Amino acid sequence: MNGKRVGIIGGSIAGCAAAIVLRRAGCDVTVFERSAGALRDRGHGVSFPVEVRNELEAEGLIDARAPAQFIAERYWFARDGDAPLGRLLWRQSMHGASHNWGMLWANLRDRLDGADYRDGLPVTGIEPGADAVTLRLGDGTAERFDVVLGADGYQSMARAFVDPAATPHHAGYVLWRGGYPITEVPEPIPDALRHQSSSVVYSGGHGVMMLIPAPHPPGLRVYWAVYHRTAQSLSPGLGAVTGDRLHGLDDLLTDHFPPYWREIIARTERNTTLVHPVVDVRMSQYAAQRIALIGDAATVVRPHAGSGAVKAVQDALALGRLHREHRDWDTVLAAYDAERRPAGNALVDLGERIGQAQVTSTPSWTTMTPGDFDAWMRSILAGGRLYLYDLEK
Repeated sequence: MNGKRVGIIGGSIAGCAAAIVLRRAGCDVTVFERSAGALRDRGHGVSFPVEVRNELEAEGLIDARAPAQFIAERYWFARDGDAPLGRLLWRQSMHGASHNWGMLWANLRDRLDGADYRDGLPVTGIEPGADAVTLRLGDGTAERFDVVLGADGYQSMARAFVDPAATPHHAGYVLWRGGYPITEVPEPIPDALRHQSSSVVYSGGHGVMMLIPAPHPPGLRVYWAVYHRTAQSLSPGLGAVTGDRLHGLDDLLTDHFPPYWREIIARTERNTTLVHPVVDVRMSQYAAQRIALIGDAATVVRPHAGSGAVKAVQDALALGRLHREHRDWDTVLAAYDAERRPAGNALVDLGERIGQAQVTSTPSWTTMTPGDFDAWMRSILAGGRLYLYDLEK
């Protein structure tokens, strides 16, 4: 291989996964993470297909004992008067495992013990060269690498050097999300929350509620997400803001959510509720000038598909495999682009279809039969398959 020094911009799930697989492939890897120790504390939910979790175990990226909530069904509810849970419209098969983002990241980070992982050190500049890339760092120094991976999220600095025309496209709605320990959940806890993932649907949006692992006893926490078009818009270039800066959630819960699910969400402190503009990004290439993109730095997938972390680790595994198969970086990066760019863009297309079907152009939910739901979901998948929407199980 012509050069083994790899610099990775971003040390979250994508960056850690790439660092692990490339170190095992013989590369000298340095990770630059701008945050200082805050990643472990993120407590929102991440879902994997069970087969992807099994793949991560086989590849040694996560421990087989890593906590997860295995979910075989998703319940779809609509408000029905004062019925606590609402009316059950559909029981949908799933094949997923829900994780805690912070715990998953910590599992990966711990596998980099002894690696050159520099937290609290941002990359301030990128200077591509003919056969190397120089990174300018927040401490005023600079380092030269044979290859640089941009794993720096949907607001990626590296993306502009790979595909300058690729910019975030606002979907026209936002995602509210939050959570808290299971000890704060109103009792009794129904099976629809304890053992399943549940959705509340209404004209113009939907909410999702589930349990995910937690690092402290009793070992579980509520995670919820609500997608809705708001009167007050958020810029697609803006990161998450706290819920006390965007109004409308309380009215939305009052107008559309059954009492129990309304209470589940309303118990979250507004200053711990996060609001994100929902965006997507398509790419014309994944690599250029000895810079490759991974995870959300490349294609950005709407959260409906539950595939952000899945795509990130699959990008990383592909890089490791291609590095073992080829002798030079140019061939590795060309093969990586040919394999992962179409897969990422296909997920963007799927996220758009889900967003249209479940937020911007919702059906008449309460008139639908289970057969109607089945046909509706098949039209969204357009002949494909996604574990969160698995009609074959």
